[in-house]
Amino acid sequence: MTIVERMPTKVEQSTRTRTRIISAAQMVFTRDGYAKASLSDIVKKAKVTTGAIYHHFGAKKELFTAVAEHLEQVILDEVTSTTPPGTTGWDALEWGALKTLEISMRPEIQRIVFREAPAVVGLAEWRAIEAKYAFGLMMQTLGSLPGKSTKATSAEVTAQILLGAVTEAAHAVALSDTPDQALTEAKATLTLMIRALQKH
Repeated sequence: MTIVERMPTKVEQSTRTRTRIISAAQMVFTRDGYAKASLSDIVKKAKVTTGAIYHHFGAKKELFTAVAEHLEQVILDEVTSTTPPGTTGWDALEWGALKTLEISMRPEIQRIVFREAPAVVGLAEWRAIEAKYAFGLMMQTLGSLPGKSTKATSAEVTAQILLGAVTEAAHAVALSDTPDQALTEAKATLTLMIRALQKH
């Protein structure tokens, strides 16, 4: 019996092309940074035409935004999928922050999401994108927590401060001569910060 392979639909073909372009663009943006990244390099790596990039994403900035948003989804997916069952409240916040720190050690996350996205995409627009992903999850968790700390300041402000701490910790670990030890120390410091918030 001969099995005839089903031809992919136009939607499936379009999705595969977008995925291939994002993957190639992620590599180029990570290596070269937004300013020096070349669309011709991305075209070559993705094995598509320049027209395909403009069709699916528009200009270079829109492609970068799509890559950065894809990485935000990666962070959110990994945080939620690895959170131990039944973990809620402050424990969930602590787990999410520490897991985000681990993920933030990856070169593509550091450069694209934390260093370049706020400037390239625009701070206000990037904050709106962040609110849909791991940062948004952090805000939701904070907003649901009991205690004076969440009443004294907004969940958004507290989450932004925590995200800033995660970002700076990730940079510090990446620049350290002893990254494993630095990561352990960074996790301990973040844990102290979160538990101090819990006590107030």
